[in-house]
Amino acid sequence: MGVPYDLFWHLNPQKLLPFAEAHRKKQQARSDEMWLMGQYVASALDATVCNAMPFVKRRQKGKYFEKPIRVTPMTEEEKRIEEEKALNQFISFFNGMENDKSKRRSKGE
Repeated sequence: MGVPYDLFWHLNPQKLLPFAEAHRKKQQARSDEMWLMGQYVASALDATVCNAMPFVKRRQKGKYFEKPIRVTPMTEEEKRIEEEKALNQFISFFNGMENDKSKRRSKGE
């Protein structure tokens, strides 16, 4: 924990609970940090070692993250921007499909 030795012997167990909780949170944060580091290492290995093996057939080549993994939650403004981007991509996709159909009709297919 992080309780000085002299203070430990003068506090009752109830007053030690915040120290124990702080220690638990610190350990959880460290664990989360190590897990995130493992994700980066796994992605790096996938992008290098696995792609360098010519005898292994894979449907898709491994690649490293294009952006860092986000740890903090998105703000409302960022969520709104992401939703707008997704909606625009959706609309563009279906507009492209509609254009393909109209081109095929005009060709007589």
